[in-house]
Amino acid sequence: MKKTTFTIIFLSLALYMAASSTFPADTTFHYNNRKVVISENDNEINISVYHRNEQGDTIESRKVYEGIFTEGRSIERIYANSFEISVPDIFKPKSKRRPSRSHWAGFGVGFSNLPQGLDFDRELASIVNLSRSLQYNLNPIEGSWRIGNSNFTGIVGMGIQFNSIHWQNNKAIEVEDYKSVITTTEPGNEYRDSRLHYTYLTFPFLIETNWDLGRRSHFFVNAGVVAKVKTASSSAVWRNNENGKKEKTKLPGEMNIRPVTLDLLAQGGVNDLGFFISYSPFNLFRNNKGPEANQATIGVQLYF
Repeated sequence: MKKTTFTIIFLSLALYMAASSTFPADTTFHYNNRKVVISENDNEINISVYHRNEQGDTIESRKVYEGIFTEGRSIERIYANSFEISVPDIFKPKSKRRPSRSHWAGFGVGFSNLPQGLDFDRELASIVNLSRSLQYNLNPIEGSWRIGNSNFTGIVGMGIQFNSIHWQNNKAIEVEDYKSVITTTEPGNEYRDSRLHYTYLTFPFLIETNWDLGRRSHFFVNAGVVAKVKTASSSAVWRNNENGKKEKTKLPGEMNIRPVTLDLLAQGGVNDLGFFISYSPFNLFRNNKGPEANQATIGVQLYF
């Protein structure tokens, strides 16, 4: 299949170059069950090869190859069964980087809050130290596929999400009678710091589309759900010891963070830099095992 495809590409490109004065800017060739579309824009030639599959009255056309050719350089993509495992562009030479691509793999950081539903004045949200409550996302694995002949792409992958929620200095999350509860220190005995940590493995399913901005730039948006599996959680406070030095105390007990949950996620941006907004419709804690709270986060992401 690859040999046939490259033969078609070579012959089509040669024919197009030889007869460029008679062909229009956009040209389509048909060869057996292949369709070759050639277009030219600003001294850039784009060749796309589609596999045509006829079943009764239905004709399915699936892209199997795309090549972009300019003076002194070329960019080529092969679509195997409509699914593509993306090698991060950061590891490729500039001449091999894609003009547009899917967006999951990367590193991001955002500010988190813990409203109840969409009420940001409830129990946990009212004691969160917003300037220090952060979410970190490291997403090393990404796979994508084009959805039919549309401009939409499906994205799956895997990542790691680390959450560090800091409280007001007189508050902490502790476990009492197997439940996670908010505790308050005596006046004059405040903590130097108080925080809750929890970490997830993340598995996204996103739909993305993008628009060409010219000069090898594109604007993208995607949205979908991210399944999350908890791997660790802990609560800790810091006090001054008798020598005036900051001393950490890890609070005992299982924090009752929900073991499996999901986020609603939306992302957008230009090229390799974007923003994200996420919201979990499920309670952060297990049912009847902790305060009612949903996590909401907004941040920036650098895509690999």
